[in-house]
Amino acid sequence: MIKPKLNRRKFLKRGSAAVLGAGILGSDSLGAASDSPVVSGAAIKDYRKFGRTGFMVSDISCGTFREDNVLKAMLEKGANLIETGEVYSNGNHERQIGNILKDYDRSKLFIVSKIHSRSGPITSRAEVKSRFYNSLERLQTGYIDGYMIHSALSSDEVKNRHFHAAMKELKKEGKVRFTGVSCHGSSYFDNPEESMEQVLGTAIEDGRFDFMELIYNFFEPDMGTMILEKCGQNNIGTMIMKSSPIYIYDYYRDLIEKAKNEGTEITGSQQRYFDKYSKQAETAEKFFARYGISDPAKIREAALQFILTNNNVSTIPAGILNYNDVDFYLNVSGKKLDDAGLSALNGFSHATGFLNCRIGCDICEAKCPHNLPVNTILRYNYYFQAKKEEKNAMNLYAALQGRKPDVCRDCPGYCEDACPYGVMTRGLLSMARQNLSFIKPSYT
Repeated sequence: MIKPKLNRRKFLKRGSAAVLGAGILGSDSLGAASDSPVVSGAAIKDYRKFGRTGFMVSDISCGTFREDNVLKAMLEKGANLIETGEVYSNGNHERQIGNILKDYDRSKLFIVSKIHSRSGPITSRAEVKSRFYNSLERLQTGYIDGYMIHSALSSDEVKNRHFHAAMKELKKEGKVRFTGVSCHGSSYFDNPEESMEQVLGTAIEDGRFDFMELIYNFFEPDMGTMILEKCGQNNIGTMIMKSSPIYIYDYYRDLIEKAKNEGTEITGSQQRYFDKYSKQAETAEKFFARYGISDPAKIREAALQFILTNNNVSTIPAGILNYNDVDFYLNVSGKKLDDAGLSALNGFSHATGFLNCRIGCDICEAKCPHNLPVNTILRYNYYFQAKKEEKNAMNLYAALQGRKPDVCRDCPGYCEDACPYGVMTRGLLSMARQNLSFIKPSYT
């Protein structure tokens, strides 16, 4: 069900249509939504122990989805963990899952939901329990297998006494079985001293978390690898997010061409970006030619295989839009990367890594004179581009306090100077601003 191979130029052009944070060429590369069920016969091939929970979880599990039948297709093919949260579609994602659960053997599924401090402060045990019971009601189930602190920003947050007191009571009541935490990396100006490794390291040392969700991908594997090793040593289950980073090639070319067609002025900075991206596109094209890569789905598959090669990874919750996605992810299940594939993927990372922001890195934020939450903005753009959660991403962006990327227009680029990967951060922030704001593109 994968589309026919593309030539390199078409590949590069299509790549720029997807932006920062999409899966490698994103789900769009697998085609539009299909009304036909999965026909390949693919199914989950590997189950891994989910840490101290003892549950044998499918290596590919279920994250966000749109249509009920898409989730059902994953479950019927062996996926057995479903990830959700109170903020997903304002609770409607939980409701959707709840309507589906009654058709399946509940004991064979592991349901994960989350409480998000940015949706409201966690200031009391009663507050936590109230929000937990709201999720439980929406899920229409008697218990939740795993309940998480969603997107923790600091060590203090993972130690929140109200959360842990509530979990202790709910476990005694049989309403929740295990607890977890997720972290996207802290925001520098919220907590300038803690990285994702430090936040999750605190959670591991705390000893009360049974599983956690973290960023891990081939572009910057070091931090994720260290966290995964610690999880393995402490028998903690792991869920992987942001598994397939992306790059952009000709965004500025398209912008400049449109500006010319409309007779508007092209700024000097836009021209400089275009010139630099042109050289980077040439570098990437040479790489693709050397490895004979012309099918974007093959790169995306290799990115997932890279993660599954790590035995400390329990599962990858997949964002699934359509039956083509179902087929793609099921075919990845049970596959690990061989030496040749790893070499090619490393080469790809070196050749194109400067076009992708490492969500969770935060190095550039320390140098920004405008206190811009770069990591958070680009993560929201990931939701918009890769997960196709446009409304959710735009609402999150609108609620974000402080300055927005319009301050970057006249900035000399302190973030880019600080970035050890040479990422053109201002261009990506400009892109995020256009995606996430109710504004029209500007070329002057």
